[in-house]
Amino acid sequence: MNYEITNLCITEKAASKLHLKQLLLLILSTIFIPAAYVYAAAMFISKLLSKKASINKNLSSLLIYAYMLIGLTASDYKLVSAFFVLLIFLCCYSYNLFSTAESDCLDAVIRLFYLVSMVIFFIGILQYINPDFTIPSKWISNSYSVNKRIYSTFFNPNVFGFYINFIILLSIERLNFKKPGLELIMFSAGIFCLFLTFSRTSWISVVSAIIITSLFNRKRLKYALIISLVIFCLDVLLGTGRANPSNAVADSSFLYRIEVWKACIEIIKDNFISGIGFGTLSKHIAGYSNVVSTGIEHSHSIYLQVFTETGILGFSLFTILLLNIIKFFKNNLFKKHNSHLITAFSVFVMTMIHGLVDSVPLTPQIMMILSIYAGIICSLNTFERSNKNIKSLIY
Repeated sequence: MNYEITNLCITEKAASKLHLKQLLLLILSTIFIPAAYVYAAAMFISKLLSKKASINKNLSSLLIYAYMLIGLTASDYKLVSAFFVLLIFLCCYSYNLFSTAESDCLDAVIRLFYLVSMVIFFIGILQYINPDFTIPSKWISNSYSVNKRIYSTFFNPNVFGFYINFIILLSIERLNFKKPGLELIMFSAGIFCLFLTFSRTSWISVVSAIIITSLFNRKRLKYALIISLVIFCLDVLLGTGRANPSNAVADSSFLYRIEVWKACIEIIKDNFISGIGFGTLSKHIAGYSNVVSTGIEHSHSIYLQVFTETGILGFSLFTILLLNIIKFFKNNLFKKHNSHLITAFSVFVMTMIHGLVDSVPLTPQIMMILSIYAGIICSLNTFERSNKNIKSLIY
């Protein structure tokens, strides 16, 4: 029994190196996120009982632990915030699981992302063609001729749009129109599904990220053009008006975001030092706005959300973490054979742009997926450094 992941086949040899439990965590994170967190918790408890669990003590890990502590201690609703602390901790654990994977298995992980995504995209398309499929009215503005938005297994069109962006950026790394393969399928299906989410934030963030990262590889610029043309053409053909910038001014969802941002700024003024705690926005926002629903759970901006929940203390830690990531890319992007790092940088840029007007990167499902991907990039980078050290010793 000696299998590999080749083309569309997942093999036992690759799975044994990466461990089936890691592969299962990846699948669950995209298909049904509650099960992924339960499974990650079970794995950690198992490690704890076997006394094999360890805690990272590097600078980035310590900053995250401090950030978690602020978000918990500042809260008036300790149980709610403790739940979100647990989610962040399990994301850190998932990152560690994949950061120690063998580098020759990481291509298999990316291909598994593709295979699972094919199923996810198919579910999304089925939602669109299903005449009985409906979505909450708050996801549809009267400014557009749109009565459906797909979300597949991600519970929200904007969250699904972010995930599609992620898959599109992964596929671009090895996309070759002269040699059609799995990457071309994911790129094409991804653009079509991205349009059907009708998530303008996702459209803008993926195109912007590709344009910015084309500074390191000009060949990528054509993909931004292709995505833009397909979205505008489909928008004209279907007459939705979603791609027309002038319609955004009257968009109820955008006007609602402004009200949320106003309320969050007022909350920050009253809780400047340490914020209100993780996951408690819905408990406070009604006292700061007559427009915003008490059921809202996020700030529609990762920057405002971090500041609202953890104050200047948490936002400072968050800023240091971002600067560390930027420093990492600055030190590594200009090296040879860096295509995976250009892709990782494009994902980072897309996340930061998307986060300007939405808190999708801080949703449990996206946090887990990004943690897994960050672990993969860390493992690749560690392998390359080790390889370089070995060559320097030899030569």
